Amino acid sequence: MATMTMRSPEWTDTAPVKVRSSRELLASPEEVWEAITDTPGWPTWFPAITNAEVTGQQDGGLGSRRRVTIQKRFAIDEEFIVWDPPRSWGFTVYEANGPFPRLSHSLNERIDIQVLAPDRVRVTYLMAWDPKKGRNLLFKRVLKGGLKKSLNEALDNLGQYIESRRVK
Repeated sequence: MATMTMRSPEWTDTAPVKVRSSRELLASPEEVWEAITDTPGWPTWFPAITNAEVTGQQDGGLGSRRRVTIQKRFAIDEEFIVWDPPRSWGFTVYEANGPFPRLSHSLNERIDIQVLAPDRVRVTYLMAWDPKKGRNLLFKRVLKGGLKKSLNEALDNLGQYIESRRVK
């Protein structure tokens, strides 16, 4: 595992490279919050993630930590820096293996939940990267499209995941 530069919540909006996806979901903000804070449930709706587990002593809240595994090969260790139920949730990556530390100094991610109606929300997923020298073009021309596609698919699946969790 390689150490990555942890960033503040504010940095997420000013990062050199950002990838954003939004979807309107037929769900309450509380339902979305429950789904995104259910760490072991992430592989159910986020296809790139094959495992997710709490790694710190606390499960949720500022300073809590988790590890996600991408494609059964790459680990990313995250610390939560935004925890504002049921509106905003985010983390900064502090360690990773595989291509992540070779490509970027930093990675922050945030999910914002905007209420449109009592049973309808807009969910926005933002990934913020600080590419290493010489990697900026790679991000902008190649990786950004794949990351956006992954976020689009995840948010589409999130709506279905929430629907499946409802008691019928």
